[in-house]
Amino acid sequence: MKFSAQGLSAVGRELVAPFVVEVCLDPDESIVDQTTTELTFTDVARVLPGRRVSGLATHAGEVVFAKMFYGDNARRYWQRELVGARRLQSANVNTPQVLATGASADGEGFVVLFEPLHEPHNLADGDLEDMLAAVQLLADMHDASLIQTDVHIFNFLRYEGKYFAIDTDGIRRAHLLRQHFANLAMLLAQRAPVADVDIDDVWAAYSAARGAYVSRMGSAEQLRKLTAAARQQRVRRYLKKTQRQCTEFVHQKNFRFNFLCDRDHFSQLQRFMLFPESFVGDGTPLKLGNSSTVVRIHVEGVPYIVKRYNIKGPLHRVRRWFKKRARNAWCNGHLLAFLNIATAKPVALLELRWGWFNDVCYLVMPDCGERNLGQALVNRPEEIAQLAAPTLDVLRGLKAAGLQHGDLKATNFVIDESLVRLIDYDAVQTGSNASDLRRFLANWEDQPALKAQWQQALVDAGL
Repeated sequence: MKFSAQGLSAVGRELVAPFVVEVCLDPDESIVDQTTTELTFTDVARVLPGRRVSGLATHAGEVVFAKMFYGDNARRYWQRELVGARRLQSANVNTPQVLATGASADGEGFVVLFEPLHEPHNLADGDLEDMLAAVQLLADMHDASLIQTDVHIFNFLRYEGKYFAIDTDGIRRAHLLRQHFANLAMLLAQRAPVADVDIDDVWAAYSAARGAYVSRMGSAEQLRKLTAAARQQRVRRYLKKTQRQCTEFVHQKNFRFNFLCDRDHFSQLQRFMLFPESFVGDGTPLKLGNSSTVVRIHVEGVPYIVKRYNIKGPLHRVRRWFKKRARNAWCNGHLLAFLNIATAKPVALLELRWGWFNDVCYLVMPDCGERNLGQALVNRPEEIAQLAAPTLDVLRGLKAAGLQHGDLKATNFVIDESLVRLIDYDAVQTGSNASDLRRFLANWEDQPALKAQWQQALVDAGL
């Protein structure tokens, strides 16, 4: 299929290779005087709807990595990509070489062709060696008074034993050390809070790469504080994103309802949005309470857990207008998942409403199975050998993030294959985990031997 730049804008995110774009590889000359050639995208790496597509392509028989910019401000984004790439090359920072640049035949889009890195290795933020390699590249940028404004681990690749910086659109000039430190902190803030234990190693590597002057001007403790602040900023931005239309979420609302849904589940849950009570009525009850009802439903053969937040009476209805419990649960579930704490991340939130005022609400979560920690260890206490590690990972994650779950009943730890997932996150808030740990140990009061094992496991884990 052949697209113009305007055609690419119209397709949106549903862009599938292969497809062809006609380009002219010298945009500074008049397009009318040039010969167009075909750029064939063979694999799409990423699509930003209405703005950019990137991926492997062939041009004149050669394999390249192409970035095509289109839509509003296409020229500005294209120029930023080129300027950033040239700045990195001038600073001798490893980055894919620019092979050619040009415009689409209709003059509405612009393209950059890069040296292809065939099957590069994506770095992992949980791997200290990968992180230190990314930090070294970032230190090289900072030495050249450059920062990467959208810095994260996926903007660095390993290929044939070398590490490369990519996504040059975000390369900017920055001469101040505080800007460099903040940039490094933003890289570290992309990780889960439990990974902050290696900040001393990261600072040692960064300060060694930058030299004695930089080493004297900062410290690991300062970097730790900057990282925590940057992570809080990321959390705030992400939680706002979960409540609006974006690449990850669909948002539909009118006078009668407000519906937020993970885009991957939207096609399945559209009927639930329109007829929630029919699904709840046909579901398998798991909890029938006054304030909430929990059922298991099946939508097109896919199992989900639905928690309905009931209205008990007129006064309770008024309270729900101001204290939006379902919305808080939606945000808390995404907060835990964002911080890499194993949980059943909610996939949809339906708030029935009258204008500004909420009525009954529904939170839809993936079905992670019926087996929980309480059931497993009551019947087979010896399973603590397999279940302790993933459970402690959850508790470590809460402590590192400074979060308090509020109700660590054994039944709120669902066993999902090799993972233990934390559910019922309505009461999650910032705070000490001391009361959480006391509540967790209270689960085993009638099993003293098991409680002693958990106590020792918590001590060994530093909890």
